Amino acid sequence: MQIAILGSGTMGSALGTSFAKAGHAVTFSYSRDPQKLARLAKRNGPRARTAAPADAVRGATVVVLTVHWQQVPQVLKLVGSLRGKTLIDVTNPMSPSDEKLVVGLRSSGGETVARRARGARVVKAFNTVPAELLRAGPRVLVERPGVCFCGDDRKAKRLVARLIRDIGFEPVDCGKLTNARFLEPLALLVAELAYYQGRRPEVGLRFLRPGRK
Repeated sequence: MQIAILGSGTMGSALGTSFAKAGHAVTFSYSRDPQKLARLAKRNGPRARTAAPADAVRGATVVVLTVHWQQVPQVLKLVGSLRGKTLIDVTNPMSPSDEKLVVGLRSSGGETVARRARGARVVKAFNTVPAELLRAGPRVLVERPGVCFCGDDRKAKRLVARLIRDIGFEPVDCGKLTNARFLEPLALLVAELAYYQGRRPEVGLRFLRPGRK
């Protein structure tokens, strides 16, 4: 699968590397440091490359948005039309200081992205997974962790569920895109446990249901 990663920070590099290890062709894009993109591509083998945002998404089946919330309008403007593309929104709508959510209750960052990226099949996913867990791999945990995702397009959701399984996690379908209103605050709880409770940041979620009788 051709995957374009928009953003070269901790999440963009961790997800891009995970997808590349699973055998997908990955294009890294959008960074203030072109050399950082080049190093990421080189590290991930012959099927990884770099490109300008518009070129990166042109041939991609899946586009992964991993930039800081303040950069979302700029990067979506740079890429141009995403009509028909599956767009995985990994962002959380945080203030510039990362202290609080700036969208919530009556809407969500995922819904805002969908309005800005008209025609894209937006799926919220991976925003509740620490980058450190992606880099370490799910096998560092005693049970297979889940990745919550939500969206309104069934085909796009099946595609995202496949990618989640490809990198060793369990997909957890959380329903329609409006449920990103629940997932984005949940990401803050995961961050609290991962980064501020004095433990290792490789934190994973697991949802259990009763077995069938």
